Amino acid sequence: MPDYAFNGPADIDRAIGILVALDQVQVSALAELEIDSAIEEAQAEFEKSSADPSYVPPKDFIVRLDNYLALADKRG
Repeated sequence: MPDYAFNGPADIDRAIGILVALDQVQVSALAELEIDSAIEEAQAEFEKSSADPSYVPPKDFIVRLDNYLALADKRG
């Protein structure tokens, strides 16, 4: 998604969904901790963007969000 532009809380909610799905099938404890951390970060950004429609997450989070959404698209 080279043209990705943040579209608000719905994008983050979708990313949380894919992260939760990955977390549920993960067998590696380290990977599970990393996914849990990503879920927590996404939930915090979701809350901020839901509370303030003009809020845009930091660029580094946007890059990760783009990757999560690309993964969601691949998983169908």
